[in-house]
Amino acid sequence: MLAALDLILGLLFQDWQLASMVLPIASLFFLSNIWGLPEKVQLAISHQIVPSDSFGDEDISVNIRVSNRNSDPLGNVEVDEHLPSEIKVESGASRVLTQLGPRDHVELALTFHSPIRGHYWVGPLVARVQDPLGFYLAENIVEPEILSIMPKPERIRGAELRPRHLGPWPGTIPARTLGPGTMFYSLRDYVSGDDPKRINWKSSARHGRLIVNEMEAERVTDVMIVLDTDVSYYETAEAELFERGVRAAASMASFLLRQGNRVGVILQGEKRGVVPPAFGKRHERNILFLLAGAKPGRASLSTSYVITLLTRLMLPAKAQIVIISPLLDATILGGVRELAGAGYSILVLSPSPKAPAIFESEIEEIAYRMLMLERSNTLLALEKICTVAQWSAGVPLSTILAGVRRQRLVIRV
Repeated sequence: MLAALDLILGLLFQDWQLASMVLPIASLFFLSNIWGLPEKVQLAISHQIVPSDSFGDEDISVNIRVSNRNSDPLGNVEVDEHLPSEIKVESGASRVLTQLGPRDHVELALTFHSPIRGHYWVGPLVARVQDPLGFYLAENIVEPEILSIMPKPERIRGAELRPRHLGPWPGTIPARTLGPGTMFYSLRDYVSGDDPKRINWKSSARHGRLIVNEMEAERVTDVMIVLDTDVSYYETAEAELFERGVRAAASMASFLLRQGNRVGVILQGEKRGVVPPAFGKRHERNILFLLAGAKPGRASLSTSYVITLLTRLMLPAKAQIVIISPLLDATILGGVRELAGAGYSILVLSPSPKAPAIFESEIEEIAYRMLMLERSNTLLALEKICTVAQWSAGVPLSTILAGVRRQRLVIRV
């Protein structure tokens, strides 16, 4: 518009020098309108993360599709997929220049190794189209999508819960009443309609009449898993301690849900989150999604206050609570004592901190030993209230929980 105005003024006032200066610019605009972009650029773009949820043991692909819905070709198309700094592309490219014919499309792909546990925003995906002279630009943007690298649950065997509260649904927890189950409960005389498979032939032969086995009913329960993310004690060893706690929470949740229990999770620390108790595979994914975003840090609200408040809101009385904590905050003892007094069955699973190989100063070593002494006192106090299991580094979680089984997880008040 300004070039056209200058040209008109030059011709009007017969200023040929002004007119000659404007002519090249006007010519460029004229040519860009002839060979430039269509009047309306119709560019469709999409991207898909495969898989969008992962346990970190596979490569991740981002599949991109760019379509030209115009009947004119597009000769200068730039496709740019924004990636977080933690992701390093192994094959393909996050930024590509290409061309599209009329009604044509192009499919692009980039692959990278799975990053560590966490949530990552892949995108936005931006496609830009310019004319050859660079005067006109059309842009299309697709919002970012989230890639979740979740903690992989460890396969647990041999663990049992024995809470006081049981739901009405069949499961794996002995209910101390007659009903369908796998554990022997008592004997009684045979009555018409009993399943012949339940006849105890040895007892029948001894008493001279038919005797059948009565089985102990097995039910499910409500469980709340509390993950305490406060691992602030020695910087070089915090990551291992924290990841062990996250993995334990994921493993316990997966194990208890497979048994048919109703399970919820409280993430307590600098980053907080709650998944209310529910059933099923989809619910397991919701729990693992929450744990994928867990980060270590000290909470602004005390763990004691949070667990007593949320547990009472979301769990029925006498249900089961599993607290996974390194027990570096002694105030947790008050919350456990209050919940135990209310009748809840409590298991405290405590990943044990590893002693640093080298201390930077004598003061640092003294501070560490004082913290471990305070933790030992907390453990001794908790053992008088509930079931406590210490989990040392390098020991499988199943081994620890198999030892808990022999204690039957019965609350001691």
